[in-house]
Amino acid sequence: MMRFLLLILWAVWPATAFADDLAVPSVWENQSGSVLFLDTMDDGGRLTGRYVNGAAGYACQGIEYDVEGRVFELLITFNVVWRAEAETCHTITSWTGVIEGDVIATEWSLVRWVAPDTESGDSGPGRYAGESRFVRRD
Repeated sequence: MMRFLLLILWAVWPATAFADDLAVPSVWENQSGSVLFLDTMDDGGRLTGRYVNGAAGYACQGIEYDVEGRVFELLITFNVVWRAEAETCHTITSWTGVIEGDVIATEWSLVRWVAPDTESGDSGPGRYAGESRFVRRD
């Protein structure tokens, strides 16, 4: 009987764990100084928030961009379309990862449109990928 109860607890616990591990609203910062504000999460795990780029050497810094995403158990995915009244960077970035208490460990993928450059001949989409580790700051 004890094994059966432990099996039920094991099966149910992960489905409710995200509520404890991801408080919303909350503020998170990655290793590049970018800040993720998670503002709302509905019962289905849909997230909304804001992202402020703080990565040195890149455009679109210090401006809030909308975040949309989903949480499922301890898994998270969110994206930013880098379009705002203040500045547009013709870029979309998606993060996917795992919630580990006060850390969100992610892999990111970015696609960027480069307008035709008459001097270099460069144009079209550029694709980049990497990792971000967000630490809770509030």
